[in-house]
Amino acid sequence: MIIIPAVDILGGKCVRLFRGDPNKNKIYYDDPLEAAKILENEGAQLIHVVDLDAALGSGHNNEIINRIVKNIKVKVEVGGGIRSLQKVDELLKFGVYRVIFGTAAVKNPSLVKEAVKLYGSEHVAVGIDEKDGKIAVHGWKNKSELDYLEFAKSFQNIGVGALIFTPIKVDGTLEGPQTEKTQRLVDSVSIPVIASGGVANLEDLFLLIKTGVVGVVVGTAIYEKKFTIKEAQEILKNAS
Repeated sequence: MIIIPAVDILGGKCVRLFRGDPNKNKIYYDDPLEAAKILENEGAQLIHVVDLDAALGSGHNNEIINRIVKNIKVKVEVGGGIRSLQKVDELLKFGVYRVIFGTAAVKNPSLVKEAVKLYGSEHVAVGIDEKDGKIAVHGWKNKSELDYLEFAKSFQNIGVGALIFTPIKVDGTLEGPQTEKTQRLVDSVSIPVIASGGVANLEDLFLLIKTGVVGVVVGTAIYEKKFTIKEAQEILKNAS
C-alpha cells in the first residue's frame, strides 16, 4: 500500500475542502507547485492532483498542472473535470501519469472504455465518489441514483487501472475513514482500490491496510501535520 498525498487546486491555490464544499475551503499554499515540491521532498512516490475549478465547471488549472509535472520527478495523477479524450490527451502529453474520470464515467462510460483502449489501463482510473451509498457528480454537488458498488462493478471488464474511493461525508474532516464501505468495495471488484478521505492519524492507515486497498490518498492530515509521509511509509513497511 502506498501513501498518495493530495494537492487540490481551487482558484490557482492549493486548498482543502470540508466534505467537498467549495465554500468551506482552507488555503494551504498560494502556489500548488510549492506544495507538490514539499511533498516530493518528504518522500511521496505519487501525487494526487485535483482540479476543483474544472470539476465545478468554473475554469481549469492546466497551466499549473503542467508546471507541477514539469518541475517534480515523481508521478502525478490528475482528476477533476476530465470529460473528453482531448483533455486526457492534453494531460498525458504534459507528462501526467494517470487521469481519473469522475462525472464523465457516470454520464459517458464509453469514454472510459475508449481511453483505456487508447492509453492503456495503467493510465486510466475512475473515481467512486460516494454519498449516502450513491454516486455523486458535478464536483460532488449532485447525487445520482447509482449505487456505488454497482457502479464500480460496471468497470470490472473494461480494464480500468484503479478505482479511487471517496466517501464524501468524511473527506477533509479528519473524522477517520469509512472502512466498512471501503471493505465492501474491495470485496466487490478485482480492480485495485485506492482509499481517500477522512484519514486523521497513523492508526487509520492500519485500519485501511486491513481492507486490502493498494493506496491511500491523504490531504488534510498531512497539511495539518498530524503525521509525515515518512512516518506513514514506516508504518506501511512494518505492516507488510
